[in-house]
This record gives sequence, structure tokens and C-alpha cells, in this order.
Amino acid sequence: MQGKSGSRSGVLQWVVVLVVGVLVVTVVLGLNLISRLNDGQKVLDAARPAFAPERVTGARAGIDIISKNVDVADPIGTTSGTGAAEVPKLIAFVSQQTGLSQAEVVAALQENFPHTTALLQAIPLSSVSAEFPALFAFLEKTLDVSEAELLAALQANFPGLAQSIVNLPTVTNGWNDVQNIGAATRFDGTPVRTVPDVRTYFSSDVIPVLETQRENYENLVSTSNIDFIGPLVLIVGMIVIIYGLLMVLLAWRLEPRTSQAIRPSPTPATSPQS
Repeated sequence: MQGKSGSRSGVLQWVVVLVVGVLVVTVVLGLNLISRLNDGQKVLDAARPAFAPERVTGARAGIDIISKNVDVADPIGTTSGTGAAEVPKLIAFVSQQTGLSQAEVVAALQENFPHTTALLQAIPLSSVSAEFPALFAFLEKTLDVSEAELLAALQANFPGLAQSIVNLPTVTNGWNDVQNIGAATRFDGTPVRTVPDVRTYFSSDVIPVLETQRENYENLVSTSNIDFIGPLVLIVGMIVIIYGLLMVLLAWRLEPRTSQAIRPSPTPATSPQS
């Protein structure tokens, strides 16, 4: 009886091994680990150029100069900027300090600093954009050309001006409401709507990930690939299943013999005494 119980215990042990193998294979196939790890390897390979030290450094330098551009344009780009309201204050301040009238101050600025004066008078730049439709209509009528012909002539003869004229309305009109940005948010969920918001998103969210995770990324990809893990675990699970199944069958076949071997022999019957 003890031998039979031990044999059954051996079968159950190999059944447990078989079940473990089945669970491993089920997890690998059920979670689609092979495909997922392959995709993960593709992500790591594709991200390798972005995590290169020189590119991370360059990305930070690039967003820093873009940030300066935003700082320059934000006060003077639209009517919501503070620059437009400060120009009259600046002229009044110079007038008060010099004793000149404001008209004389403007005349002196135009004579001595014509480009600066023109920039100050153009603030906000959205007011310049607002004049373009009337300017185009005037030129089209004066030159007797269509708008397409006018733009083509500008691009052919004055490419720098044409580039600024064509793109300035997009910049000023989208400065506080970036076109086609959808429901974009920062990592903390804050909506991204304006050009300064976009600057902050890349400067404070995206690029810091490259900076802080570059060493971790290098440690991950320098060790080995990860796409071999899924097939390896699957193969190990299948080997465990095959081995466990063979051992269960072997233990099951040996069980009757073992039971028979340990069964006590019957005592021969004694004849009655005469």
C-alpha cells in the first residue's frame, strides 16, 4: 500500500511539471509575447539615433534657440502681447526725459534708427498680416495680374520677402491657437494650444526624457536584444511539457509493476491435523 501511494505521488509530481510547462506556453501565446517583444526591439532600434549623446545635446541646444525665438516674438506677434502697448509708453518716456514732443521723438528715431523705428511701428505683427489682403488686391489691380501670378512673381524676384509674406499670417494667426494641433497635451495633461505651449512641451517634457533616460537606454541596448526572450521562453515551456509528459507516462507504466512487487505473498493454507 505504501509503494502504491509513493508511485502515485511520483506521477502527481510530474503532472505538476507538465502543468507548469503548459502554463508557460499559454502565457507566451496568450499574451502574444513573441510579437510584442519583436515590436519592442523595433522601438529600441528606431530610438537609437534619438538617444545618441550628440543628438540629445543638439536637441537641447536647438530647443533653447527656439525658446529665444519665442521669447522675442511672443510680446510683439499679436495684440495679446505686451509689446504693442509699451511702444507709446516708450515714446512718452523719451519725450519726458528729453523735453521733445512725441512727434519730435518719433522723427528723431526715424532719422537715427530707421529699422528699429519701423519695427516698433509694425508691432503687433498681426497688424501687418491684416494688411496683406488689401496690399495684394492693390498690387493685383495695379499690375493687372491674378493673385497666383503675383505670388509667383514675388517668389521669383523677391524670394526672401515672399517667404516672409506668405508665412507671417500663418505664424500670427496660429500663435495663440496652433493649427491642426488637436487635443495635444503636455505630459501632465495640460493642454497645448499656443506656440509658447509647444515650446514648453518640447523643452520641459520631451527633451528631458532623452536627457534623463539616455543612460538607461544605453544600458538596455548594450546588453543584448530582447526579441529572443519570447521564443526562448516558448521553447523552454515546450521542453518542459514534453519532458513532463514522458515522465508521467513512464511513472504511470511503472506503477502496476511496483504495486505487484510489494504486494505480500499469500500464506499457504495448512491442512487440518488428523
